[in-house]
Amino acid sequence: MSGKLLSLLALPLAALISSAGADEGEIQRILEAKEAAWEAGDGEAWARDYQEDAGLVNLFGTRFGDRATNARRHTEVLQGPFAGSSLSMDVQDISMLGEDRAFAEAVLRVSDIASMPAGLPDRGDGVLYTRMSFLLERDDHHGWQIRFGHNTVVHP
Repeated sequence: MSGKLLSLLALPLAALISSAGADEGEIQRILEAKEAAWEAGDGEAWARDYQEDAGLVNLFGTRFGDRATNARRHTEVLQGPFAGSSLSMDVQDISMLGEDRAFAEAVLRVSDIASMPAGLPDRGDGVLYTRMSFLLERDDHHGWQIRFGHNTVVHP
């Protein structure tokens, strides 16, 4: 096979790899922006990157069916039992499921919790660990957005 033909075949693969890396970087940025929203106690900012009709299952198994409900509930939580707490998100994996879909997993650490809410594991140190999964979709109008999120408590 000639060098010229090999180069022509390699170009689409290189573009695909470059695009996937850019997509993963954008998804990483979206997820890490949750930390600043949490610190600000801003439920609207937390939900900003969810699609309008995105679903979310919280730590207690409650399902929220749209971005507005997600934002309201996060505002209540961030100004209530988790007021003054801090969030760190460690994105563990981002898997591209095609050109316009991705699945991401992250470990969340909520620290400085004054009093652990009932039903959540209390290790006595004011820290809560959860594992959160995200299904993301990209479209030409909005870019990458979260389609569905599911949060699960990590028990000690």
